[in-house]
Amino acid sequence: MLVQLPKVSIVLPTFNGAKYIAQSIKSCLDQTYRNIELIVIDDASSDDTVEKVKTFRDDRMRLVPLEKNQGHIAALNKGFAMSTGDFLTWTSDDNYYGPQAIEKMVEELEDPGGTDFVYTQYQVIDENGNNQRLGRTEDPDYLDVDNCVGGCFLYRRKVYETIGDFNPEAFLAEDYEYWLRVRQKFRMKKIDSVHYFYRMHGTSLTGVHKEEKVQRQVALVRDRFVPKWKRLLWRVKQIIK
Repeated sequence: MLVQLPKVSIVLPTFNGAKYIAQSIKSCLDQTYRNIELIVIDDASSDDTVEKVKTFRDDRMRLVPLEKNQGHIAALNKGFAMSTGDFLTWTSDDNYYGPQAIEKMVEELEDPGGTDFVYTQYQVIDENGNNQRLGRTEDPDYLDVDNCVGGCFLYRRKVYETIGDFNPEAFLAEDYEYWLRVRQKFRMKKIDSVHYFYRMHGTSLTGVHKEEKVQRQVALVRDRFVPKWKRLLWRVKQIIK
């Protein structure tokens, strides 16, 4: 008797992402873990993104074109509302997974330790795919200081059902805001091995909106969720170490 593996839903929002999206999609479909659904939400692209997506023929992927541009967060929330997986994640049209990313994260969530949300180390690359440096991931308590999860993560459906949608008011720090909400109710764990490639380039969200603006949003989110004494306590602990 064959045992059905849990399904993993990957949401991929895109807007004018034609330059890199083929590599992103391929990295999802070529995972060693095969039971996935890939939901590509096209946010009314004006380039040939849709044509690039349609070159893929895989029953596990569906393309959802939006009639008008609604923004990154609305596209994410649309994708998750359509998802059917036991485990959920999202990725970007300019980044890509290592081949074992989903398999390794599912293994961690299936372990009887009770983890609900896992995330891995990642490699920062330039626009041509050249390695630049390792990303910064830290244990979940570092969320008191800054976003430390990165772009490679997976969580149980019950997390989504409990926490709900991404918050449009937290634009540019919507992931950080979400992780802080998750940490309030669920157990999170970091995986030290590299399973994701995060591309830095001029037309990425960070590149377009500038790091200073992103950090202002991060600070607003942090001030809402984390008392200043907790941040100070974390820094004191690091000095003691």
